[in-house]
Amino acid sequence: MGSFKGHALPGTLFLLVGVWHIWSSLVRYLSNPKSFRVRVWNPVPGFDGKLKYLELYLVAGGAFIDMCIELLYSTHLKFFVNGVLNPHHMNDFEHGGMLLMFFIFGAVGLLSEKTRLVIYNFSVCGLFFTLLKKY
Repeated sequence: MGSFKGHALPGTLFLLVGVWHIWSSLVRYLSNPKSFRVRVWNPVPGFDGKLKYLELYLVAGGAFIDMCIELLYSTHLKFFVNGVLNPHHMNDFEHGGMLLMFFIFGAVGLLSEKTRLVIYNFSVCGLFFTLLKKY
């Protein structure tokens, strides 16, 4: 992932999700400013609800695939050298950790939306990261 090609695809995905968030927020705000609320993710309208969770699938799926590439392919499965983390692949481990957080976000969002488990506005994730920040 250290090359331009390795950053172009994930960067484009981030850009598309970001533009989608801006567009959705702008449309919702202009349609009804008084009831506008910021959302963590935005459902895709239309298509009889078939693409409603597209954003969450893209985030979770893209993060999982990229995380597998970072941790399995880039490291050549040489995680440890002489009993310590391989210093030549620290950047891959860092990217893998970041991608794990995006995968958890997408997976928890899908779990919350598709099951009876209700995580209101990802409050559990916010609580987790608040507690994590203290330590």
